[in-house]
Amino acid sequence: MLPRIEIAPEFLVLDSGTSDGTQIKYFKDDKWYKVDRYGGEGQIEELVSDVLNTTNLSKKDYVSYKQLIINDVAGCVSDNFLKTNEDFITLYRFYSNVQGGDLARITSKMDYDEAIDYVLDFMDKNANVDLREYLANTFALDALILNEDRHFNNLGLIFDGSTFKPAPIFDNGKSLFIGNKKYSPEKPIITNKKIAFAKAFSGSFELNKSYLKKYCTIEFDYGKIEKLLKNRLTENDTVYDRLYGLIQQ
Repeated sequence: MLPRIEIAPEFLVLDSGTSDGTQIKYFKDDKWYKVDRYGGEGQIEELVSDVLNTTNLSKKDYVSYKQLIINDVAGCVSDNFLKTNEDFITLYRFYSNVQGGDLARITSKMDYDEAIDYVLDFMDKNANVDLREYLANTFALDALILNEDRHFNNLGLIFDGSTFKPAPIFDNGKSLFIGNKKYSPEKPIITNKKIAFAKAFSGSFELNKSYLKKYCTIEFDYGKIEKLLKNRLTENDTVYDRLYGLIQQ
């Protein structure tokens, strides 16, 4: 049984940053509570957190989520990753504040490699931050879990009043075909994989991953991930079965 919590409306935060519409979120006692939009996002968030916990990344490099029931609806909770003197700004908002315009629209007119270089150069010049390792690790994770929602509002920076640094990896819920209406549990996972579509730069997870590959530092221990999944596999089509199928290819 998942833990349950009741949260009053005054803690509600409407997040219009997602590319799929508004997601219900609450912020209370320095924790974020996210309500599932499609069904299954909280489960995905917890699973991806567990997967990241098997890697060599520091816990400060990613947000950890736990499933729970929020006001009788499935969702997840995570700690606030900001310190009292820090602010978070998405890459989309940072670009808009500094340059003006829509970063997604600008980069959509470029080849994927040109778009990545454009964003890297812009952030280097205007925020004095190198995002190569951050993007490389994020793309590597997204290629594993097939995250279809890594737009520019799900990539960001932390500002402490004087310097910027990459935010931790967060918001992985729309992965493993959650919210993908074309997904068919009757088809092999390799067939379904072809319908998964990346965001931000290229629609191809592998292209995004390959361009910054030399900067990637995340290491996946597939033996540990497989062991983690085997304890959760069922005879039904679940997110655990899907990820297990993907790493068996």
